[in-house]
Amino acid sequence: MSTEDLIPMELYCQHEELDITFVRALTDRGLIELVIREERSYLAPEQITRLESLARMHFDLDINLEGIEAISHLLERVDRMQQEMRAMEQRLRLYEE
Repeated sequence: MSTEDLIPMELYCQHEELDITFVRALTDRGLIELVIREERSYLAPEQITRLESLARMHFDLDINLEGIEAISHLLERVDRMQQEMRAMEQRLRLYEE
């Protein structure tokens, strides 16, 4: 991915009025990924939606970082289980035909 496609983290945080330490804390916990190029941190466009969701949990719902981490992992598990269920339903349809 070229740097042109990436959003500088500092610029995003300034625009959204987010504290850079919050974004770094999410990164340290593995909840979002930053791209490091030439000693600068960037956000990939696909990370923006996730970051916005995590920021809403923290600031609007007053959920601490540990809670956000737990919720995030549970949501990932639910998503995987839904994918597995869809795959099983498709296989079941093959046997029913």
